[in-house]
Amino acid sequence: MKRDDSQFMERISLDIEARQMACKILAVDETADKEHLKRAYRKAAMKFHPDKNLNDPDANKKFTLIKCAYELLAEDKPCPALLGEINSWPGAPKDDKYNLDNPWGHFLWWREKFFE
Repeated sequence: MKRDDSQFMERISLDIEARQMACKILAVDETADKEHLKRAYRKAAMKFHPDKNLNDPDANKKFTLIKCAYELLAEDKPCPALLGEINSWPGAPKDDKYNLDNPWGHFLWWREKFFE
């Protein structure tokens, strides 16, 4: 595959974006080792587990994304659910807190909606 291949560059860009999202979901640095990732995963899983959040309709989705983020960072397993979730946003927020003309702004809005 050529370096200037647009599909190759797009896959690299999507992989980087997914890894950045995974780091934000688990609240870890990009340089976190496996032990730190495991602790962050357990902490997030306990906090957002569907059994502990019975009144949250998005609890299963949050838990799935936490698992997906851990698998991507710790085991290098690609997870289309991270980008798939971002691409399926139902709409923009009502306030102007985030710049929604780029994927990063959408991600920040989405992260606050689900995890804060």
